[in-house]
Amino acid sequence: MAETSHLLATFVLNAIWQITAITALALLCTKLLHRAPSRFSHGVWIAALGACLLIPTATVLLQHRETTDGASEVTPTAQLDPGGEPNARAIAASLHSFSRAVSFSPGILYALLWVYGIVLLFHAARLAWFGYRTRTVCQSAYPRRLPPALAQIVEHCARSFSFPCVSVLCTAELSGPATLGIGRPVLLLPETFFLDGVPEDDLFSAISHELAHVVRRDFLFNLIYEIASLPLCFHPCAALILSRIAQTRELACDEIAAQMLPTTRRYATSLLHMAQSMFIRARSNYALELFDTNTLEERIMNILKTNDTRKKTRASRLIAVCLIGAASIGLSAFSLRLSNASHSEDLAPFAGTWEAKYKGTAFFTVHLTLANGTLGGTSVLGERWAILEDGELIPDGSELSTHKILEATATGKKLLLKISGNKVGEDNSSEVVEVELTLTGGDQAEGRVVPIGSHSGTPSPQKVAWLFHRIGQ
Repeated sequence: MAETSHLLATFVLNAIWQITAITALALLCTKLLHRAPSRFSHGVWIAALGACLLIPTATVLLQHRETTDGASEVTPTAQLDPGGEPNARAIAASLHSFSRAVSFSPGILYALLWVYGIVLLFHAARLAWFGYRTRTVCQSAYPRRLPPALAQIVEHCARSFSFPCVSVLCTAELSGPATLGIGRPVLLLPETFFLDGVPEDDLFSAISHELAHVVRRDFLFNLIYEIASLPLCFHPCAALILSRIAQTRELACDEIAAQMLPTTRRYATSLLHMAQSMFIRARSNYALELFDTNTLEERIMNILKTNDTRKKTRASRLIAVCLIGAASIGLSAFSLRLSNASHSEDLAPFAGTWEAKYKGTAFFTVHLTLANGTLGGTSVLGERWAILEDGELIPDGSELSTHKILEATATGKKLLLKISGNKVGEDNSSEVVEVELTLTGGDQAEGRVVPIGSHSGTPSPQKVAWLFHRIGQ
């Protein structure tokens, strides 16, 4: 498959389990912060959204770098025997990977990418439609003289939030107040707010809540979150994270707006009254999304709760931050590596026995057999290795051992072999050595060790490829 498709499939594959793990961690952190102000839980969900985007992306970039880097990572050991090459440094090649290879047929991968593309296009079109709808609502709004009571409340709230002036427009498209715009936000009020009979507490609560959104720049940040979540739109947990961001955003604004009234109970009462009024007069689901039953109940309970500022709560915040940081580092260390299933015609040119020699003595022999569309076999190679100063990787001793070939994947003229780190007959382990063969002729190929994992010490690249000859079928 093409390189771009391969990278995209790797992103989706790792995002499936990484996003699930991050969401579970965020749920745990918000449980620890249930007595803290809602802005802390809001920050946790924002951090979770960022981690859901960055960790799978980092996984793809790290795997791509390892694949394109032709160097093998090794650590210094003792010098070669006196009979070796002059000025040579002996290096023990110990290769390990935290990634686990998975294989799918090209048909399944292309179908997965097509589905992902369709879902991504749908959510992008949906976001564009919401943007168009928002612009239409803003353009349909018109200036209207504020009643004296409403004007006094708007002026008082603007002064409390340190706003020199607030642009207020009337709209018939909404049944509840809203704030639109990025650079110069506009406060949109429904027509009912300009009529007599609206309780003063309701006006204070609604306007202060919307101005809290302006102070927090929620309109701009919400747009950023929506755009950032587009690559993750296929995952149900991404939708959960966005919904929790929206809910905690409203809870945080409620906590700010409740300070405008003498008691939080009066704010909760006015919030309930406004929700009932909007339900009766609602023309669409646009305003109802803010006051659905579950969200309204959670908001009222949050307003009436007493935030705990004791040391226990501060410790919970610190634990939540540490959990997110530790989990992000841990998730970035493990990944799934996509290995495409190869066709028989791609594998056939590599079948046979290949041999590489150093000073006339074979030190690396690969036996490959094609059966049922799969290439498998064994390899006989030296137990110890050394690397010369010119970058040539050579055997350090005459001991040879036989290892099983776990997987063989062909891409054009390249064959990637995953060789078990254990000898045949020993217990299996996660130690794997990857060797890439590149055909240079009918019975000739070049071989290099592919670096996987990371180790301490200074990495020394294998700059000189091994020369393999096919000595039999």
